[in-house]
Amino acid sequence: MLWIFRYFLACVSFTNLVTAEDQCRIEINIRGMALKGFVFKRMTVTAPHNCDFLCEREISCQSYNFNRKEQICELNNRTKDARPENFRSDPAWFYIRRLNGRAPLGSIPELPARSCREIKASEGKDTVSNKYWLDPSGTGKAVLVYCDMNLEGKSSLRHR
Repeated sequence: MLWIFRYFLACVSFTNLVTAEDQCRIEINIRGMALKGFVFKRMTVTAPHNCDFLCEREISCQSYNFNRKEQICELNNRTKDARPENFRSDPAWFYIRRLNGRAPLGSIPELPARSCREIKASEGKDTVSNKYWLDPSGTGKAVLVYCDMNLEGKSSLRHR
């Protein structure tokens, strides 16, 4: 009977360590920078952690900009990795990428990418070839397209 109790304690301890490690941020805020042109929601909040909380509640939120002086939170539907040309210097703001529970770009129709290349830039070099939601013209009408990530993120027009 004692061995069952020890086994239970070992399992609980291991589970807690894994959970704590998964919840830690590995990216800090980037002061003096903001992602411009991809804000889908803007609001006033009392502290940056409120902005983080609001971003985690929005399925489309990929990152956010926060202005400490004016206490403005801007939720973005892109990351600086997906759109580096829109990542601009702005001393009043800081930028942070959502890490916990972020839906990968193109994985759901509510968060379509403009191209397969944008998905690869956003999600990294280990992105797999698969079907992704794209809205190449930006009309709000997403289509499911196969992206071959081995060919530099090119799409084949095989729709759903």
